[in-house]
Amino acid sequence: MKEIKLYFSDKCPDCPPIIKRLDELNVEYEKVNITNSMPELKEFLAFRDNDKFFTIIKEENRVGVPSLLIDGEFYDPYEIDLNDLKK
Repeated sequence: MKEIKLYFSDKCPDCPPIIKRLDELNVEYEKVNITNSMPELKEFLAFRDNDKFFTIIKEENRVGVPSLLIDGEFYDPYEIDLNDLKK
């Protein structure tokens, strides 16, 4: 089984459709709301500051959520087939 984390913010309008779709597909994943607590924000920022996936995102002054971490690699959930994550 794949290890999946969704980094999101409840303040971001792009995040609810991804959460809804993952739930509809019965994907097993961990939700990390970066605006929920300082430890969750720090966890996300550590990745954002060091992972090459976020290079363009930072250059465009975007936050980078929603982002899916699948088995240690980041993906834009709008650019992958979420059906591949079904149980």
